[in-house]
Amino acid sequence: MERKVLLIVPHQDDEILCGGGLLKQFVQSTEYEIYVVFTTNGDYFSYEADTRIRESLHVLTKLYGIEESHIYLLGYGNEWKGTTHLYNAEGQKTLESVSGRTETYGIEGHAEFCKMKSGCHNIYCRNNFKKDLKELLADVRADIIIAVDYDKHPDHKAASLMTEECVGELLMEIPEYRPVVLKRFGYNGVWDGMADFFEISRRQTILSQESDAPYSEEDMICIAMPPECCTPYLRKNFLYRALKCYRTQEAWQKADEIINIDEVYWKRRTDNLLYEAALTASSGEPEYIRDFKLFDCADVLQKDLILGKCAWLPETSDCEKEVRVHFASPKMVERINLYARGSKETDGLAGEFIFDTGMRLATGDICLDGKKNSYYVAGQSQVQDFSFRITRCIGTPAGITQMEVFSAKDNTVPEVLRQFVFEKDTLSYNRYTRLVMKIERFLLYFKRKIFRRIPNEYVLRRHYPQLQEKDSNLLPYRIKYILERIRSKL
Repeated sequence: MERKVLLIVPHQDDEILCGGGLLKQFVQSTEYEIYVVFTTNGDYFSYEADTRIRESLHVLTKLYGIEESHIYLLGYGNEWKGTTHLYNAEGQKTLESVSGRTETYGIEGHAEFCKMKSGCHNIYCRNNFKKDLKELLADVRADIIIAVDYDKHPDHKAASLMTEECVGELLMEIPEYRPVVLKRFGYNGVWDGMADFFEISRRQTILSQESDAPYSEEDMICIAMPPECCTPYLRKNFLYRALKCYRTQEAWQKADEIINIDEVYWKRRTDNLLYEAALTASSGEPEYIRDFKLFDCADVLQKDLILGKCAWLPETSDCEKEVRVHFASPKMVERINLYARGSKETDGLAGEFIFDTGMRLATGDICLDGKKNSYYVAGQSQVQDFSFRITRCIGTPAGITQMEVFSAKDNTVPEVLRQFVFEKDTLSYNRYTRLVMKIERFLLYFKRKIFRRIPNEYVLRRHYPQLQEKDSNLLPYRIKYILERIRSKL
């Protein structure tokens, strides 16, 4: 049977940024059935929504060859009026999008998911956003889920965290469902990547170290691009041709940053034994440690991460300070990961695992930067009960944001992805190749300068609001725009 692949992104063009080359790999194989969902309609400028959606439908159906019926719109807004994003809003509170809408919508001939499923539109509220995404995930039941990661854009953050929230609940509700989950940034190393497409020798993706992502190197998977996505000839590059289809975003101007010889994904394991366990705690909220979210954000509109409620920490008056885990039947426990948050300067946490087999394992100082603390448990094959007890707590740490319990060591690359893993750049450079790359580099930089001085209609309409709602002669405004740019340089 074909494996199902589901890509979850917020905006139209993010499918290229968050899954461009890997999606092409899957499409070229007869083993995979591809689905894509956009959580927003890309309607920050309301008059662009229809165009952006049709651009994405063209790219996915005509270039990739994905069935249009497998492309879903959740129909939510691209950013929100006021000071609260939909993700952080109260469950039933109705929000108004920047484009002035309060309910989901699609375009002619392509309705949004809830309209197709239930025949009606949904009010813009957090509960409906979560309900729609979770139902879609449950309906598709993808074997591989690729989702945007926690990036600097509020809609990216919201889509990333809500995907994890929904996946976490499904892992609890459907014991036999254990998909491969991959996360990928749309900005870090991609839209904001190094402009190194034309460099010789070609380099792999370089990520910024400034990130709230709580990953370690073993979570990274580098995917090799198919030949048509890593050709050194830009005009023939599949991803470049896809980017050129997004005239609203002028995405082709970032081609030398976006396109690399590999794509970096972060793997999230879904075989955590805690999803099958009963949890109790002496105090605090233990469910946070198995909700699949490595952290949560109280305000995705802020540049810096403001932690929301996402961690277990016992009360200071609690004498036991422990979480207790019970399995219905004995389990093999070989590895436990802890993720914790707190201030490196003022806070401290340490604990101990106590197993019903008689084994005890001290954690030592737990790293509080949100990254993985790994503990290996040798040969504990008959564990039915164990507890984690905090033995030292200094300051006011947020606490333990996630605990992962595995019966086997981590296989660095899931078997379904091994054929796609990047090994090395095999391109050999001759004089012709070098010459063409130099010419194309010059042409790209020249075209970029021209188009930034002579804008297309979408840039003009954003710059001059009076053009947004009427079909006007653009030439006078284009001249006006050019003159304004010249004056600003004088």
